[in-house]
Amino acid sequence: MTIRTRLTLRFTLLVTAILAVTFASMYWVSWYFLSSDFYRRLDRKAVTTGDLLLQRQVDAKLLAELSQLRRDHLPSQQVVVYNQANVPVYRTGDSAVRVIKKTVLDRIRQEKRAAFRVGNTYGTGVLYTTPVGRYVVVATARNSIGDDFLDRMAQMMGLLFLAITALVGFSGWLYTGDALLPMKRIENHLNLIFPRTLNERLVADTTDEPGRLSGTINRLLDRIEESFQLQRMFVANVSHELRNPLTQISSQLEVLLLRERTPAEYERVIRSVLDDVGDLTSLTHELLQLSKVSSEDATVLLTESVRVDEVLWDVQQEVSRLNERYSVEVDLEALPDDFERVAVPGNTALLKTALKNLVENACKFSVDGRAMVHGQFDKDSIEVTVSNEGDPIPDQELPFIFQPFYRSQQTAEVKGYGIGLSLVDRIVRLHGGRLQVRSESDQRLTTFQVRLPYQPGL
Repeated sequence: MTIRTRLTLRFTLLVTAILAVTFASMYWVSWYFLSSDFYRRLDRKAVTTGDLLLQRQVDAKLLAELSQLRRDHLPSQQVVVYNQANVPVYRTGDSAVRVIKKTVLDRIRQEKRAAFRVGNTYGTGVLYTTPVGRYVVVATARNSIGDDFLDRMAQMMGLLFLAITALVGFSGWLYTGDALLPMKRIENHLNLIFPRTLNERLVADTTDEPGRLSGTINRLLDRIEESFQLQRMFVANVSHELRNPLTQISSQLEVLLLRERTPAEYERVIRSVLDDVGDLTSLTHELLQLSKVSSEDATVLLTESVRVDEVLWDVQQEVSRLNERYSVEVDLEALPDDFERVAVPGNTALLKTALKNLVENACKFSVDGRAMVHGQFDKDSIEVTVSNEGDPIPDQELPFIFQPFYRSQQTAEVKGYGIGLSLVDRIVRLHGGRLQVRSESDQRLTTFQVRLPYQPGL
C-alpha cells in the first residue's frame, strides 16, 4: 500500500469517525428531548386524571366527557386506573385496554412514579394512596410525530454521512497527492541522477520536510560520489602498483629465455624475480590489512584493554631492529597510578600496527633516522605524538597524505606503496580516536598526533 493510499484512508477514517460521533450525538440529543417532553405530557395527563378521579372524587362519566372535550389528545392516548389487584377500574376512550405487564405495575408501586416503553408505545404511571386502597394511574400513547421525525433524521444523516465520506475520501486523495508531490519530484530526480550523473544534486529548501530530506540525500550523494571516486582511484592505484612488479617479472623471464645463460646469470635473475614477488606479497598483505579495518568491525575487534605504554615499548624494539640507522626515543610522562588511565579499549595488534607505521615512517624520512615518541595521559584520553626532523610536508599535500596510495614528491624516491598512513588513519578512527599532522617548515619538524579516548563513544 502506497503512502498516498495509506494517508487517504487514515484521513478519511478520522473525519468519518468525528462525523459519526457528531451525528450520533445530535440524534441522541434529539431523541432525549423529544422523549422527555412526551413523557412529561403523559405524566401530566396521568396526574390530572388521578387528582380529579381519586382525590377530588369527580364522577367518572363527567371526567370522561371532559377528557373528550380537550383538544390536546395524543395519538392513541389512553388513561387507565388499576386497583390493588391490577384490575382496570377506569379508562378513557372506547378502545380495549392496553395490556400492561405486572412487573411494570409493581415497579410503579415501588418507585411511586415511573416511565416505561412497550414497543412504539410510551407510558407513565403514578401511584395514588387513598383511604379505600392504592391505585395506579397509567397514561399511554404513541409519539408518532417524534418517532417519524427521528426516522427521517436518521435517514438524512445516513445519506449525508455517505456523501460526506465520499467527498472526504476524494478530497483526501487530492490533498495527499499535492502534499507528496515534492517526494515524487525527488524520486524522479534521483532516478535521473543514478548512475552516470553523480555530480548532480537535488534542490534543497530547508524550510520544510521535503527540503530537509533533499539536503540529507545531497549529503548522502556527496559521500557516495566520494566513495566512487576513492574506489576508482583505489582500483587504478592497485592496478598500477601490481603492474610494475608483474611487468618486471615478465620482462626478466622473457629476456632470460632468449638464449642459454650461465648458472650465475640464472641465479641473479631468479633472485631479482624473488624480490619482485616479495614486493607483491608485501603489497597484498598491506591491502588485506587495509580492507579488514572498517567501522562495522568495531564491536568484533575492539574487545581488549590495551596498555598504550607497553605497546610503545614493543614498537620501539621492533622498529629499532628493522634498520641499524633507526633510533626511537620514547618519552612517557609520569604514569598514573590508576590502571584505567594507562589502557584504552581496543585491539592490541591493530594499535601496534598503527603506531609502528608512524614510528617507522618517522625514522624513514628523518635526516638522522631518529623518531621521537611522546606519551601523555590526560583526564579523558591518551595522546601519543610521533615527531622527526627532516624535509617538511608541503601544505598543499597535507589534506591528501591519508588517502590510499597517495605519495608526495619527497616520498616518491623511498620504497613504499602509500598505504601505511591510510591504514593508520582507519585504525585510529576505528578506536574512536583522532589523527592529526603538523609540519613546520621553519623548524623542519613533522609531528603526527594520535588521541585515543578512554571511552570510544565520547
